Amino acid sequence: MRTINRKVLRASAQCLIVFLLLSFFSLPASAAIGQDSPQRFFIGAVAGFFYPQQNAFRQNYPKSIWPIELQLAWSLNRKLSVFGAARYLETSGSTVLLDVQRPGETYALNWRMATIRLGLNCQTWTSRFSPFLGTGISTNFYKEQWLEVPRLTEGKKTGFFVQAGIRYRLQHRWHALAQLEYSSVPAGSGAQGKANLGGLNLSLGLLAGIF
Repeated sequence: MRTINRKVLRASAQCLIVFLLLSFFSLPASAAIGQDSPQRFFIGAVAGFFYPQQNAFRQNYPKSIWPIELQLAWSLNRKLSVFGAARYLETSGSTVLLDVQRPGETYALNWRMATIRLGLNCQTWTSRFSPFLGTGISTNFYKEQWLEVPRLTEGKKTGFFVQAGIRYRLQHRWHALAQLEYSSVPAGSGAQGKANLGGLNLSLGLLAGIF
């Protein structure tokens, strides 16, 4: 997990630097719009429910999965915004070995995945509501550990996602967020066919306008 954490922290830092640079170069344009314009740079925390699309994954990990996420967003204008996010999820389960000599033997499993997401949202603003549609790419660092035997599988896969949601302005700086996302993360082929680490994710969160 230390290796995954280092990669995630490095990627998150790079994402943060990019957004800070973009925000810095956008300051003249922000000033030209006027001081009464809404914030253009947002940071927030999101939590959600993840439903894996792979049936074999759901069989091995039947428990509910609750990912947490840190988001950064920069509004290019009232129609478009770019965003980056770092997401983490963890769950536990068990597997059954297909061994005729030991047909009922199970092994405890632990699954962890950290995801870096970059994307673009198309949005429209009313007085308080802002519905949006978006898409982007993701880099996913995963780790599956067998807890009772010395077996570990880890790797990195690239995927894509599409999402739709709405933001609601609570106050001048604070926004509530609700979004539904579909992701696809192809992970090669296994004994049960093609593997995919993506699925559906329903999230709720809170965003704060920085400047």
